[in-house]
Amino acid sequence: MIMEKSYLYFQPEYVSKFKCDSSKCNDNCCERDWEIDVDEATYKKYLQVAPVIAQQFKFNEQKKKYLLTKRPCPFLTEKKLCRLQLEYGEEILSVTCTTYPRTTLSFGKFFERSLTMTCPVAAEMILFQEEPMKFEWLSVPEKIHSNGGKILSAALPMQEDTLSIFFETQLAMISILQERRFSIDQRLIVLGLFLDKLQELISGKADRDTFLNLIWAYKSEGILAGGSIASLFPNFSGDAKNFLSLIMKFIGYTTPYFRGSKFFDALEKVLEIKPDEKGLVSIEEIIPRYENLAVDRNAFLEKYSTVLENYLVNEIFINCYPLRFIDENITRNFAIFMISYKIFELIFFSAVQENLNSKDDILEIVDWFTNKMDHSKELYEKFFELLKDIDDTFLLMTCLLRG
Repeated sequence: MIMEKSYLYFQPEYVSKFKCDSSKCNDNCCERDWEIDVDEATYKKYLQVAPVIAQQFKFNEQKKKYLLTKRPCPFLTEKKLCRLQLEYGEEILSVTCTTYPRTTLSFGKFFERSLTMTCPVAAEMILFQEEPMKFEWLSVPEKIHSNGGKILSAALPMQEDTLSIFFETQLAMISILQERRFSIDQRLIVLGLFLDKLQELISGKADRDTFLNLIWAYKSEGILAGGSIASLFPNFSGDAKNFLSLIMKFIGYTTPYFRGSKFFDALEKVLEIKPDEKGLVSIEEIIPRYENLAVDRNAFLEKYSTVLENYLVNEIFINCYPLRFIDENITRNFAIFMISYKIFELIFFSAVQENLNSKDDILEIVDWFTNKMDHSKELYEKFFELLKDIDDTFLLMTCLLRG
């Protein structure tokens, strides 16, 4: 008897519980004005099964892909279900439609799998679990792993030894972010200190054991429970002027991407942001408003700490921080991670202030923000341009985080 080949997977437990329900999508990818393509094998299957389906696609010579010619997707029913899947079964779906919202990454000897929070079903499972996000190892059979070649996995461009160190780094980062004895900002401070030390070891070309000793130290109860880390928190005072001067520069770059949304409108209303005739914003005018909201901000951070924790943990895992931007060093990756989160936190807080605080509102905020950030390569390039003058992680954290 021939045993079916299987693959080792590491993933959050929620992945195994996920079931697609497109009827819950308020604005799913089938409805958006996105470029949707199908692979050649799927296109040929359409020709065989139902040529009328294939007629909805046109081959793009430049991109070498078959692109859907109509938006929204003509195969979407009134109940927001896929007519192709209903009539022909899941086997008819393309690589794109089969994979979403799953993301799979190859680590050489094993794979990591997670779900993007642009899917409301996935986001609800991720954000509103009260216990810290749990992970599992499992064996995945070939028919699920590849689904006939439809499940594609990206591979990190690293040697096997480096991959194992990165994996251990991931676990340490998750452990830090789930340390509930500290506030969210305090956890980010610890995370920043850890990654700064890790970058020092990389720059100094330390050996494997030195890397692992640092990682294990930050995963241990001792360093988190002891006073050595906590004694550093008072150095991060959370000065309103420093925070707003920095964060508003980055938010300024997001305006063309974010304006027009009720959530960005909430931010402008809550902080009373009023650009002058040149489009410039006076930080000095915003500071008093921001400081007057201190009690509300603390209440928000306490009430939604679990949601924010789950958001951060999933972001780190699915985007492979601190190596999401593989051409940038760990310190700059962390800077982008922290800045993006702080923008999200400020918008989320503003939405709550404007009573956009139901479960559906929160899911919509996360969907909107994730979509805008994940589909805006140019925005991240502008963020990195702004970071050129800030190469000190400690300085960045003193501006953005409160001890």
